[in-house]
Amino acid sequence: MKIGIFSDSHDNLTNIRKALSIFSQSKIEVLIHAGDFCSPFVFAEFKVVKAVFSQMYAVFGNNDGDKLMLTKKGQDFCLFKEPLHIVEIGGKKILITHYPELAEQIYKTGDYDLVIFGHNHQQKIAGQEKLLLNPGTCAGYVTNKASIAIVDLETMKAEFIAI
Repeated sequence: MKIGIFSDSHDNLTNIRKALSIFSQSKIEVLIHAGDFCSPFVFAEFKVVKAVFSQMYAVFGNNDGDKLMLTKKGQDFCLFKEPLHIVEIGGKKILITHYPELAEQIYKTGDYDLVIFGHNHQQKIAGQEKLLLNPGTCAGYVTNKASIAIVDLETMKAEFIAI
């Protein structure tokens, strides 16, 4: 099973569309967003792909201002939690947070197969059997390098994709 991971999309509708297109073509079943959608209107972009993906899991980031409306707009597709979201997908225990310091501390416990974070817009992957992953920034802000990630949960191999 493959999952699509992105973070820090910061209302960049063009890059959100590109990411969703890549995820659709890659036969992704589940999406994960590690925070900073920013505005609730971004969920209009997800309407066309809801049938493609079974679920999206997300956490709030520090720039997600209207959490109530983000939750409401995503309610039939995206399940939000804060500050941590723990899910089991494909038999793997996955933790999602927005914050690097929190992710790194939790990763060190070895309790999770995959720990995902965002916030600093820097791609990162650590580990082999158990992974610590930051997909980078979907928006491309700060680093001028927009990216997403795909993880194959069967092989625990991760791939960064520039968008």
